[in-house]
Amino acid sequence: MSKQEQNNSYKSGSISQGKKSVAISENSLLVPLTKSKKLAAIRKQSHSQQTIEKNPVQSDVTTSSGLNKEVNGLLKEAREQINAKIDEIMASYPPGKKNKMFTLRYGSLESIKQMAMKAIFKHLNIAKHKNFALIENLDYFGNDTQAKKTGSSQ
Repeated sequence: MSKQEQNNSYKSGSISQGKKSVAISENSLLVPLTKSKKLAAIRKQSHSQQTIEKNPVQSDVTTSSGLNKEVNGLLKEAREQINAKIDEIMASYPPGKKNKMFTLRYGSLESIKQMAMKAIFKHLNIAKHKNFALIENLDYFGNDTQAKKTGSSQ
């Protein structure tokens, strides 16, 4: 076998000895998926982001037991406005970076929902309802935020 034939056989990936040829092909990964720490971290991060989007902190349908019908109605409207504004903001960001960019600009969804309605509306730049004064000291879930402040000092 001449040197040129040997070079050509090495380049093509097959070895020829006389008339016999052998082709070698492998489809296995260099590192198995179960042993790769980096792939496991990426998979875990992707899975946690999906569960955050699917499972909110508390259910939006729960009504506050100590509030009258008017306040519950206003609170429900406010939640709808907040969710619509958040969805609108998230839609303006690139698909893979929605949560990250929203968190950088406005804070996490959990922290926003813990704020008083007055602060949420100001923070997200949402127009207030005419009877907004009834719910301005409540958080997203209907809990009184002033009671939290005074309750923590006792």
